[in-house]
Amino acid sequence: MMSWKLRSGWIALLAGLFLALGTGRFAPAFGQGEAVRWEKPVRLSDPNRMAWFPDVIADDAGNVVVIWSGGIRRGKSAFDALMLARFHKENWSNPVDIQAMPAFEDVGVAVRNSIALDRYGDVVVTFRMPLSLYFSKAPMQSVDSAQSWTPPRRLSGSNVAYYNELGVDREGRIHVVWSEIVTNPSCEQCADIFYRFSDDDGETWSPPVNLSRTPGDDSLKPHLWIGEGGWLYVTWQESEGLFTGGGKPAGVRLARSPDRGRTWKEPMWITATIGTPQQAVIGEDGQGTLLLIWRTAEGPGVYFQRSRDHGESWTSPTLLPGFQARPWTQIPYDDYDMAMDSLGRLHFVGVGALGAEGQLGVWHLIWDGATWQGPFLVSTGRNLPEWTRLVVSEGRRLHLVWFERDPEHLYKSEEGRYTVWYSTALTNAPPVRRTPVPTPTPTRSLPLPSGARVLPTPTSFVPRTMDPNLPAGQPRPDSEALRLIVLMGGGVIVLSTIGGWALRQRS
Repeated sequence: MMSWKLRSGWIALLAGLFLALGTGRFAPAFGQGEAVRWEKPVRLSDPNRMAWFPDVIADDAGNVVVIWSGGIRRGKSAFDALMLARFHKENWSNPVDIQAMPAFEDVGVAVRNSIALDRYGDVVVTFRMPLSLYFSKAPMQSVDSAQSWTPPRRLSGSNVAYYNELGVDREGRIHVVWSEIVTNPSCEQCADIFYRFSDDDGETWSPPVNLSRTPGDDSLKPHLWIGEGGWLYVTWQESEGLFTGGGKPAGVRLARSPDRGRTWKEPMWITATIGTPQQAVIGEDGQGTLLLIWRTAEGPGVYFQRSRDHGESWTSPTLLPGFQARPWTQIPYDDYDMAMDSLGRLHFVGVGALGAEGQLGVWHLIWDGATWQGPFLVSTGRNLPEWTRLVVSEGRRLHLVWFERDPEHLYKSEEGRYTVWYSTALTNAPPVRRTPVPTPTPTRSLPLPSGARVLPTPTSFVPRTMDPNLPAGQPRPDSEALRLIVLMGGGVIVLSTIGGWALRQRS
């Protein structure tokens, strides 16, 4: 019979193999339930080039498009770029820069961005480059060709724009919210939140509306949710003084429009005695109940509130079960996201602390209108994840993106090796496909909204071409197989040596 020492050795080897394999980028073996199962994350960006702040859309035909802020080089020249990768016919395309602009003195800026599908299934984006916010669009079938994109049309004013979010309602109206610096002596460089819409596929836009109007406060990270019955909901966080200059967190605000953005109610403050709300995200479930989720700046608590009257009144904050926020002082620039499936359930994603040691992971929870399911772990590793973005296709498939900072360059973005990641999960919701809308034919121009004006096309950006050296983004499975073979082979040799020694001792 095998001695207990030898049996213990085999058990230890198997445990060690599973532990070693678990340190790689595999889909977690725990936290997966019948409601959802996440696939192994895929790196989309070149690990040797800067990549952060991604966003994602997906259609019901199997196309997935991910954009992110990146940097590229052409010879000795550096460029800030809006990068794009497309999943089509079971493969990811090589990342390509669809918009690019020379970096000033080789110092890059974050190309903050947002992406959506319009009523025809074409892709629309907003992006900040270098300091203004622009809009552009392209057909899905040629979205990964830079030449297919329309000339950028400026949306922001003359000051610096930064955060932005894009959405399209069922009637085809395009909605945009963004943060832009306003001139105010009491808080230089502080931003307000602005809104515009377009009824003619981005050709003309309504006049910008300042939703926040908070002199002395910095308004950041707007989130847009397009609700039922023509309601729009916009949340953002406020800080007393410039946020990046050490401004004190002040709370979360909510703006609401009952008529698809034509008029807006006075924004309300979301405050709490348990701490200062920040990093808020809002959604509406299939029963018409609003769900607001936010974290406190003072601790790891993440809370949710509900409203059944379009945000007029809210339930008391309740702690989100099983999910803790990352330390506020570590990366206060992070954000959460939500999306709804065909069952009317809300899916929440975000970066949270894992266990007593505080290791970070990307997490997912499901709200069914009464209770929470999860949290489900999507990814964890040595790098620090950030900026989750989520979308649902076919009513049931989840598409999630985020980026990761390497610990060696946590706050040194110019030197960092930040990477963009993607994962997907099929839920148990029934499939629901979008009703196709015919491609438009040339017609007379739609009437302009009151006070709207046609914006001039900005100066053309530099020509863009695909870089053949960029990877396809799909990890090489042979490297993982090689690691498994080496580990198992080494373990067998060690145990064979131990077994032979034990037999000689007994003889």
